[in-house]
Amino acid sequence: MGIILISAAIYGFIFVSITNGLISLIVPFLLLKTEGSEIDLQSKTYRKTHSVLGFKIGKCRPLPKTEYISVFLTSKDVTIRVVTAENTNSRDVILLNIFHDRNQKFTAYSTTNLKDAFNVACHIADALSIDLLDATVKNNYKWVDKDALREKGEIIYTE
Repeated sequence: MGIILISAAIYGFIFVSITNGLISLIVPFLLLKTEGSEIDLQSKTYRKTHSVLGFKIGKCRPLPKTEYISVFLTSKDVTIRVVTAENTNSRDVILLNIFHDRNQKFTAYSTTNLKDAFNVACHIADALSIDLLDATVKNNYKWVDKDALREKGEIIYTE
């Protein structure tokens, strides 16, 4: 959809007016824009990225002194608007948050698959030598035994 709108905007830019073409580029840009983060575990750097059509922009920074990673279950609202109507749907999403500097955090990964979330969290926790917290149940946070998760694929909690 974004590519079609870009094509229409270019057509408007060339054949209709420059102003029309520039204004028409805003909508496809917003449709094709994504935000995320990348972590290089070898060099221990990260960056928050903004991407359009696969071109990523973001400055690499050294990872702060990390304390732990949490697997956090939350809901994400998706709002769909049409000229005269609006609908908001919620869906469950699992976030991997890396905590640093006394409860400062950034989201390192997002998924809808719980097993995938714990596998990625264990990999990051091992690479950064930090603990892994299961925060998927509200007000019932538990530390995960990374060795059991890595070796058996089972979530076992430590005391």
